[in-house]
Amino acid sequence: MPIRTLARPVIPSLALALCVLGLAGGAPGAPRADDATAPPFVVHYFDDARPLTLDPTRIGVLVPAAPGAKADALSPVAAAALTRAGALGAEAEASPITGWFLAPTRPGARDEASIRATVDALALPGAKAGASVAFVTPVFVDDLGGPMFPTPTLLVGFEPGVAPEDADAILAGALGANAAVLDRDWASMPGAYRVGTGLRSGVDVLEAANALARRPDVRFAEPDMVFTGRASLTPNDPGYPNCWGLHNTGQFGGTIDMDMDAPEAWNTTTGDPSIITLVIDTGVDPAHPDLSPLPGTDTTTDPGSGEPFNVWDNHGTPVAGCVAALINNATGTVGIAPASKVSSARTFISINASGNWSSVASWTVDSLAFGETIGARVTNNSNYYGFTSSAIATKYDDTRDAGMVHFGSAGNDAQSGASYPASLPTVNAISALNVDGSLASFSNFGPDIAYSAPGVSDYTTDRSGADGWTAGDYTVASAATSATASS
Repeated sequence: MPIRTLARPVIPSLALALCVLGLAGGAPGAPRADDATAPPFVVHYFDDARPLTLDPTRIGVLVPAAPGAKADALSPVAAAALTRAGALGAEAEASPITGWFLAPTRPGARDEASIRATVDALALPGAKAGASVAFVTPVFVDDLGGPMFPTPTLLVGFEPGVAPEDADAILAGALGANAAVLDRDWASMPGAYRVGTGLRSGVDVLEAANALARRPDVRFAEPDMVFTGRASLTPNDPGYPNCWGLHNTGQFGGTIDMDMDAPEAWNTTTGDPSIITLVIDTGVDPAHPDLSPLPGTDTTTDPGSGEPFNVWDNHGTPVAGCVAALINNATGTVGIAPASKVSSARTFISINASGNWSSVASWTVDSLAFGETIGARVTNNSNYYGFTSSAIATKYDDTRDAGMVHFGSAGNDAQSGASYPASLPTVNAISALNVDGSLASFSNFGPDIAYSAPGVSDYTTDRSGADGWTAGDYTVASAATSATASS
C-alpha cells in the first residue's frame, strides 16, 4: 500500500493501531519482550548507533492542541490517565514546545521496566487516556544535561540512486498505512523525507528509526528529536563606549592594535548590501534603531517572522549588532560589516535568563533552507547543542557545497574541541579572545578550531526599550558568541 502524502503535518489518528512491519518490538501497544532482553535505547547518527541515557524521573506527553495554542496544564482526563499509568499527571509541566508536557514518574516507578510499562499503557490504542493524549515517550538526557525526547515524526534520508517510488515503498513497508509523508525532498535535500509515523509511543518511533537507519539504502534515519542548547553569549557590564575588537587603543587594559583592523577595512568597504548573513538564534529585534534587518522567519511552533517572542529571547539581537549594526548614523555602536544585511531565523525557544533554550532538530534544517530561499551567503549560529543530528549535518553539508559559508561558536566550556554544530567540518568554529589577544578563559580551544575573534566586553545592540539584558538599547557581551558574530 503506498504511503500517504500530506501537504502539512497532522496529528496522527488516535483511533487506529499501526502495524509496524519488520521492526524489533512488534506492533505498537503489543506486549514487549521481557525487559531484561529489551534492546537498549539508541539513536543513529548516520551509521553510528549512539546510546541514550534514560531520565527515569519523567516522561514526555504530547496532547492535541489547536495550531499556535499553548496550554499551561494537562486536561483533567489526561492527568488522571497519566496517574493511573504510573506518572504524576497533576504535576506535569508544560514544555516550551507547543503541545508537550513533562510529567514526573512516581518515586517507586523509576526503573527502565516501569518507564516502558508506563509508556506502553498510555500509548496502547483504546487506553483510558483516549484522545487526551496523542503521543507518549521516555525522556532522555542530552549532552548538556537537558531533556531530550523523540516526536512522532521521522527524518529520513535515502542514499543517492534510490528512486522516489522505491523510497515510498520502503517507508510504507516499515511504517504502515497510517504513516504520512509530510515533506518530500525536505528542505531542498534530494531524497530526504519528513514523515509523520502515526505512532503513539516514543519507544516505537526509536525502533522504527533505528530499523531504517540500519538499511544499506538509507543514509540516515532519526526521530525529529526535541533537545536543549545554550547561547554562547553572556552579558557583561553595560555602558562601554569603545569597541576594542574593532579598534583597540589600549582601552580596558588591552593590547594596542590587537583588533580586527576595522577602520582599515572600512577604508576599502563597509560591506556589500547584497551579502546576507542569516542569524540562527532566538530572534532579532526589527525595531532596534541601530539595526535594519531583512524580513526573517520563525521555524519554531511560535508565530512570528524572526523577531523575539518571549521575555528571554535576548540573544539574537546582540549577535546581529556584532555583524551589522549601522555605521555613521550617530547612534550607538557599529558592526564589523555595517553595510551588509542580516536576516533572522528564530530557531530556538528561550527557557530562562541564562540563555538556555529548547529546540527540535528539523527547526535548524528549516532555518538553513530559509537561508537558501533569501540568498543568504553566510550563516551565524552562536549556540551549542545538546544533540547531534544526521539531518542537521546533511543540510549544513549541502548548503556549504552550494556556496554558503557557516560560522559557529566554538563553545564556552574551556575545553579542547569545538561544540556542536561548530564541530561539523562544514562549519567554521570561532574561539574568543581577550583584549590583550590571549584566549578567553571560558573559550573552547584546540587544533580543530581554526579561527578566533574578539569575544570579551564587545559593545553591541540589545533589545530596544526595557526588553533585553539591560534597560537601554545596548549591552556589553562576552563569549564565543560575540567572537563568532564579530568574525
